Amino acid sequence: MLLEALLLGIIFGKLRGGRINRIGHLSFKIPILAYVALIIKLVTYIMITLGHEFFIQQRLILNIAYFCFLFLALFFNLHYKPVWLILIGTILNFAATTLNSGSMPIDLALLEKLELKNLLTSINSGALHYYIPLEQAKSFTIHLGRKIILPDFYPFKPILSIGDILVSLGLFFLIQTMMVSSMHRRASKTIKFDYKKGM
Repeated sequence: MLLEALLLGIIFGKLRGGRINRIGHLSFKIPILAYVALIIKLVTYIMITLGHEFFIQQRLILNIAYFCFLFLALFFNLHYKPVWLILIGTILNFAATTLNSGSMPIDLALLEKLELKNLLTSINSGALHYYIPLEQAKSFTIHLGRKIILPDFYPFKPILSIGDILVSLGLFFLIQTMMVSSMHRRASKTIKFDYKKGM
């Protein structure tokens, strides 16, 4: 869903008169924090999927480490308004996974409806520890798990949590903010003015 949010953000940014090359002009503070979080997330997911025992046993600690770096990365960039949406969605996903020992609750009925048989079998057999059935979610986290699907006209069929949707919306608006940034326009005008003055 994040990839779709990125692409849609670029499309709508173009429709609003934005430019793709402006995306890199807005600097994020301490980007290394986001990179570390991404590495932890990818490595943990891959190793758990491969059945590596250490990562399975330590998934709660690794999950907390991932979110700590991500929270710090978001905190230092809250001056971008869409980042607030990403932060709220991240907090919800943090609660959903951390309170369930590092596993995300997911609606198995939706997996069956979407005919994702391999994923369904892996979760039911306990082979995929990254997810747990929604019914096993603790307390209020049953409402924070992945139990939302998009309308039939949507070409892809991801199963989303409320947190996933907020993060995707935040990314969607953040990309547009970068592409149509008034800060960039002001900077460009200043450069042109100084150039003419120098002439």
